[in-house]
Amino acid sequence: MDPLNRGKIWSNAKSLLSMAVFIWLFTNHIAQATVVPSESMSPTIPVGDHFFLDKLAFPANYPHALQRFLPARDIARGEILAFWPPDGGNLRLIKRVVGLPGETLEMRGKDIYINGARLDEPYAVFQDLPARSNFGPITIPADHFFMMGDNRNNSRDSRFFGPASREAIVGRPLFVYWSFDSDPYGPDMTISDWAAHYADIAIHFFSKSRWSRTGTLLK
Repeated sequence: MDPLNRGKIWSNAKSLLSMAVFIWLFTNHIAQATVVPSESMSPTIPVGDHFFLDKLAFPANYPHALQRFLPARDIARGEILAFWPPDGGNLRLIKRVVGLPGETLEMRGKDIYINGARLDEPYAVFQDLPARSNFGPITIPADHFFMMGDNRNNSRDSRFFGPASREAIVGRPLFVYWSFDSDPYGPDMTISDWAAHYADIAIHFFSKSRWSRTGTLLK
């Protein structure tokens, strides 16, 4: 092979490899495209919202050997975060931080009480009294956070599987880049279900895209 052609091939291969490494680093450790398939955070995050997940400041996204050298990110009440559930589920969840480490949390009806004081939650919605509307009191362990969905009637959250550890938290939603009005879906969908889902997107891309959601900050 001509040395000039070999040089071009090698140069192109290096460019492709560099691009692949950059994409892997970006999507795994910086900002990952994510979609919400359930109604647990509606109306704050409706089904079909596609957004970027900020993963940069969360040590759980890095090799365990490096985690102890990384600074722990401050986590505040009211933040929306992505995490792995403590019950071992393999579906990453998006919920809101309601209780912080060391606090005593109790739910009475539709109200949350933190250390005996009622928590003001303008983001929470109810269709009726939610499942487990009377919960606690419990004391949240160190480095753990009580996570709940804004749609209290339709959320599998810390009321059912307990507080999430800091090590399980993997990111924070940033902003919506595209939103499509679709029905809820889950990990148990069959191939035919997925085919129907993507066919719906292809056929109704323009008519069911919620363009007004584009650029929405999630908070």
